[in-house]
Amino acid sequence: MVAAAISTRARATAVTGGTGAGQSHGQGAKVKKSRGSAATWVMIGVPVLLALTLAWQIGSSLLRSEIALRDPVAVSRVSLESDPLGSRIDFVVVDKSGQETTVNGDLTVKLREPDGTVWQTARTVAAADFVPLPEGGLLASRVGYSVVVPATDWLRAPRRGGSATVSINVQPTDGTPFSTVAEERFP
Repeated sequence: MVAAAISTRARATAVTGGTGAGQSHGQGAKVKKSRGSAATWVMIGVPVLLALTLAWQIGSSLLRSEIALRDPVAVSRVSLESDPLGSRIDFVVVDKSGQETTVNGDLTVKLREPDGTVWQTARTVAAADFVPLPEGGLLASRVGYSVVVPATDWLRAPRRGGSATVSINVQPTDGTPFSTVAEERFP
């Protein structure tokens, strides 16, 4: 470590005045006042400025608002699963940091078979509708939303390994709409 020697030089400043308090020599008394050099201020000021900058960076990250981060921005993953009542579409909504979140708003789900047949539903969802997804699926235990396509509506669900196109559109009540289209294989 290299230590720099700080040199200070006292500068004499003449203060003239009358006989006031603290002046014992009369009207023409001179008082010496010392003032630090510019190098002293730089040597003290730069580390203090760096310490304040470091404190600001740490403090600002701790005080960051979590509200904006929890706003839903995308559908992370979609899966098509078999269900005792028919076929189940599971999906997970995420925020800007990729964390699972919920959404209040309108939801439209479309399922297109390879032959072009379309099944569609539109509904209003609330944050309470997002729950841990059922075990046994690709998205098991993640917080998400499930839509069951009744066997009566989708008479010819794809056989094992068959594919279908799933489209999900979300219009949050207080945010920007988002959507996704996924080509899913039937389990």
